[in-house]
Amino acid sequence: MTSRTQTIEWDGKVLSGWVILDGIPTKVAADRETIHAYAPGFSDALTREIDRNRDEIFRKLLPFFQQQRRDFPNDQSEI
Repeated sequence: MTSRTQTIEWDGKVLSGWVILDGIPTKVAADRETIHAYAPGFSDALTREIDRNRDEIFRKLLPFFQQQRRDFPNDQSEI
C-alpha cells in the first residue's frame, strides 16, 4: 500500500504530491503552466502526457518546489 505522502496525483489541471522541505513533509502543487515552464521536456505536454509521466514530471519540478520554499520561507500555505 502506498502512503498518502508518496502519491503523486494529476486531476487534469493540477499535479500535486508531497515532498520533504526543510525536514517537513509539505504538499506541493503545479498547474499546467508551471509544468510547461519548469519541467524540462514537458513545455507543451498534453493532459494525457502529464498523467502518464506524472512521476517524472514531479521529479523534474523538485528544484522549483525547493526554490519556492527558499523564496517564501514563512509561507505555510501549499506550495
